[in-house]
Amino acid sequence: MTMESLKQRWDEWVISLKNKKGGASGGSIKSAQIVYVFGPMGTGKSFTGDYMTVMHDYHHVDGDIPLKHMCLVPEYKELMQKTILEDDWAPYFSELARLTLEGAKDNDKVVLSHATYKNEMRDHVIKKLIEGGASEDKITIIQLTIDPKVKARGLYHRTARQAEQSGMTMTECCKASLEFEGEMTEEKFIDIVLGLEAEQPEDFFEVHPKAIMVDISGRDVTHFDNVDKALGLTRSTELSYESICAKVKPIDEARDKIVMESGFMEAIAEIAARAEAEAGQHSSLAIEEEGEDEKKVEEMKKRRSTIVQFEVSMRGMSSRSLSLRDTSEGVEARRKSLITTGKICEE
Repeated sequence: MTMESLKQRWDEWVISLKNKKGGASGGSIKSAQIVYVFGPMGTGKSFTGDYMTVMHDYHHVDGDIPLKHMCLVPEYKELMQKTILEDDWAPYFSELARLTLEGAKDNDKVVLSHATYKNEMRDHVIKKLIEGGASEDKITIIQLTIDPKVKARGLYHRTARQAEQSGMTMTECCKASLEFEGEMTEEKFIDIVLGLEAEQPEDFFEVHPKAIMVDISGRDVTHFDNVDKALGLTRSTELSYESICAKVKPIDEARDKIVMESGFMEAIAEIAARAEAEAGQHSSLAIEEEGEDEKKVEEMKKRRSTIVQFEVSMRGMSSRSLSLRDTSEGVEARRKSLITTGKICEE
């Protein structure tokens, strides 16, 4: 299926609804309660959606489906190339709306979670939901907020795990993307991340005027309490935070296991390398495979994927975000060395 067919699919899908008895309502779609949850990367959007599935019987649409399934659905790879290389985001968000409406066909409660940064993108999703038969008064918008230090601390531990899995130390992984002295520590990492966020424009992650703001900084039962309060939901008080997490976390772990094995992060790394090349940069992400042992090439790709995943976690996924990373000569040399040899060789 081509990119053109992906663009056509939305119109064809809406027409099919209009041809059904009852018009464009799509049957249960019109009566479905739809919750659109967004927040910066690292705020627990997928965790929130999975919680709503486990505790409140919502059908959860992970907004990263096109990204994470780009190696499983060929059209999604072309879609992601358009999104990242050209900032042509409309087809991506139309697809999120379509997936949400598909869920609403068979479920009376649906939650869509995604790190949607701009209001024009969010409004595009909402417009497409209504166009596809959803009732505007049944769409609730939730914007998650979190203390920056809490988010940075979570990113540190996530990155440390990913680095270890790729055979790198935390210091090596960070030095491939950042300029700093000595070994990487948790507090040093937090200071760097907070500094990077301070450099971002004030409107980098916009506040939506119709969103219900929900703080999840506690990383405890208050996360669930605040979500429930915003949506007017109730749950059993007999369940502890730990017991709920024991039900929720395996969902995301199982979902990630499938997509990580598909090689989607390596596909993102290839797109990032292409973006740098098209910008006229000598990409340190490029891997010379000719004449190299197959096992060594796979090891290089694994290390590259970890580095890119770290950078995406810090800066988001767009051509502008990718251009924000440190491209100083020292960082580029360390990055290339780490990808190629598994160690940083500094002059």
